[in-house]
Amino acid sequence: MPNDEEWISLQEFMRRKKIGKEVAFQLLASGKYEYEKTEGGHYKIKIGGDTVSRELYETEKEKRIQAETKLELLKKVLIGGK
Repeated sequence: MPNDEEWISLQEFMRRKKIGKEVAFQLLASGKYEYEKTEGGHYKIKIGGDTVSRELYETEKEKRIQAETKLELLKKVLIGGK
């Protein structure tokens, strides 16, 4: 399966999405897109491939761990503490 990951500039992101700068910054702030800011102050935005942001990934990972822990505790209670 090919990885269609691509990093584009803020200007290219706005052009492809047909949005203005304010909306682009709102999308980036929402965590829907992974991005990096270069030393020169430019933005690189990840599109395609695995576009889930690191923050969202870590949040979902933590939720999964908590759910698994609760499930194990419930199993112990229901089975009788074995």
